[in-house]
Amino acid sequence: MDSNPTEKGSNNQPDHSECMKLLQLVLDDEATPKEREVFEKHVCNCMPYFEIYQVDKAIKSLVKKTCCGKDMPNDLADEIRAKLFQKAD
Repeated sequence: MDSNPTEKGSNNQPDHSECMKLLQLVLDDEATPKEREVFEKHVCNCMPYFEIYQVDKAIKSLVKKTCCGKDMPNDLADEIRAKLFQKAD
């Protein structure tokens, strides 16, 4: 992770890949306070990332609850997310 994610992209917003990294760090509760701040500022102004965040948060919560508290493999989350967004199109 870069030391200053706010310098990425235009308008001092992190780029797409940086946002996805931040999203995963936030969901996994591994983001630093600065990373969380950057993510929260961006997600408040970017509906697509807000929706992705809400979907990923719901997927992780549901899988964790139904899998007896075990962590979910990343590829499973990716597959579920792809199917959800495919059906939404």
